[in-house]
Amino acid sequence: MKKLIGVGVLSVVLSSGVQALSLEGTWLLQDADNTQAKLDEAVENVAQEMNFFIRALARPVLQKQTQVCQQWVLGWQTERFLWQCDAAEADVIPLSAKGEVVKKDEEGVEISGTYQQTNDAVILVLESERGKRTNTWQQVSDNELLFTVKLESEKLPTPLTWSLSYRKQ
Repeated sequence: MKKLIGVGVLSVVLSSGVQALSLEGTWLLQDADNTQAKLDEAVENVAQEMNFFIRALARPVLQKQTQVCQQWVLGWQTERFLWQCDAAEADVIPLSAKGEVVKKDEEGVEISGTYQQTNDAVILVLESERGKRTNTWQQVSDNELLFTVKLESEKLPTPLTWSLSYRKQ
């Protein structure tokens, strides 16, 4: 996996890759003041449907899953899509991925991935024994990106879903 930080590395990665949409590049979070409130509301909506005794345990686990990326770096490299949240190491998935293992999490749990692309979005479905996460980066306009996450698990009464807006840097 590669770090995508730095314009030099980014331009090498993107110039050698497949051109698709205009999602490539760096996207910065908009309305950051409201972000935590949106995520807290999404967590609370799911927690309220849980058994009263489980809520206190579930909230911190759900909040851990609602990571806010101040910036996304998105790009394509020969037959692969790369996405990077802030300064974390970039994640990579083959464009042909249809449910094969693409990585392991910090606890060694295997994560399978599926890459999908539409006219205006990239959709990644990541699944493990814990559940399913669908990340969608949808281009709303030339300079606006809507990032939506949907978390599903048999342990959740309803999916945990939220969306955040980003602008192209």
